[in-house]
Order: sequence, then C-alpha cells, then structure tokens
Amino acid sequence: MNNPPAFQQMQRQFLTYLRQPQTDSAPAGFAPERLAVYADLLYNKFDESLGACFPVIHSILDKDGWRSLLLDFIAGHRCLSPYYREIPDEFVQYLHQERKCPDDLPFLSELAHFEWVELQLSIAEAGPVASEPLAETQLLSGVPVFVPVIQLLHYHWPVQDISAAFQPKEAPATTTHILGFRDSDDNVRFIALNQATAQLIMLLNNGLTGQQALQSMKGELTDTQFFELTLFGQGILADLHQHGAIVNVLPA
Repeated sequence: MNNPPAFQQMQRQFLTYLRQPQTDSAPAGFAPERLAVYADLLYNKFDESLGACFPVIHSILDKDGWRSLLLDFIAGHRCLSPYYREIPDEFVQYLHQERKCPDDLPFLSELAHFEWVELQLSIAEAGPVASEPLAETQLLSGVPVFVPVIQLLHYHWPVQDISAAFQPKEAPATTTHILGFRDSDDNVRFIALNQATAQLIMLLNNGLTGQQALQSMKGELTDTQFFELTLFGQGILADLHQHGAIVNVLPA
C-alpha cells in the first residue's frame, strides 16, 4: 500500500499532537508556541461545551481532575458524529463504555447520563401539548396520556441528590427510579419514584387503563390489600397529572 502524501502525514501528526499535547512531542516543522495555541483552543472548546452540559460533575471534580478527564476523553475517544452539539452524547458514551479508571467517582457514569438526559429532554422535538383537567375516576377508567417528551430512568445511585455537598461512597440497596419529562410549558422536570410507581408507569405505557394497570399489579394481594393499592394508584395518577406528566386520557 502506498504511503499517503507528505502533507497528509503532516496533518495526521498535527491532529495526533492536538489530541495528546501532554504526551506527544511536537511534530517537525511546527512552532511549539503556535501548536500550543491550537491545543488550548481545542481543549477550551470541549471545556466550554461539557462544563455547561455537566455542571454537577464540573462542580464536584477539582480543576486538575476535570482537566485530566477532558484530556483523556479527547485523546482516547473517537467521535463518530461530526456535529459539535453531539459532543455531550459522545462524552456519555465514553464514560459508560470506554473509560476504565479505578480512581473515578463510582457514580460518575450514571451522573453524567442523568445530566445528559436533562439536555435531551429540553431539545427533543415535539409538538405543543395542553393539559386537560381530569378527575381521579377518569384516570382509572381511561388510558392515561403522558406528555410526548418523557423518559423513565433507573440508576444504582441517587443521581438526583448528588452534589458537591453529597457524594455517596456506596450505592444504596434499592434502585433509584426517576421520571423525567418536559411539561406543557416546556419546562424539564424530574420526579423521584418508588418501585411500585415506576412499575405502574411502565404498565400504563403499554396502553392499559389506570384500573387495568393496577389489576396487573395485584398478584397475591387480598381484596382489602388491593383496595388499598387502588387508592394508592389513584393518588399517584392524580399526582402525575398535577405535576404535568399526564395530560389527558383516552377511552379504554
């Protein structure tokens, strides 16, 4: 196979240096001070984008830790998208699938995904939606309609609570369930859920009425216990409607 032209070899050397200026030597023919300008521009662009999209991670890591993380990402990850706005997507993929650093915070990957979801919910394309007033009986007898931009999330770590002041060392015994959605006013909202509520929402997403979904959850419950479950579910559906996640109902 023929070697690429000299200018292409020089381009590759230049790009390789920009990705790893801290370890690679400057390619011949380039002034080091000018190379440093380009390397700083590249890093600052990533720093600006990712710092804005992942503010909690940025606040938790010290300056050196954040810089080291970004430099490793730039050097080690091959972005498959040419679009600058998709760099956060690539960063989440890098943390989830590629990065193997035992010194990382144990919740780093999940926290990044949670912060990324907020961005995705805010920019997702969807038509305008209005929330209709609904009685609790309607939520049981009909098929609840959720807002079009919504995600049911599950994490090992309590990502919604993590901050510079709260950084758990061990994951809790129970899974963290969160409903993320964009309401009719285009505000992104998150609601922490328990296991039963998460299960109820999954059943409703299969096109069941509120009553049918609760019936599917009955299991070995006695009639008295199922009555209590129905009251619980009715209250949950009302809360989801009040918070803007459920906007209407369809006939059974």
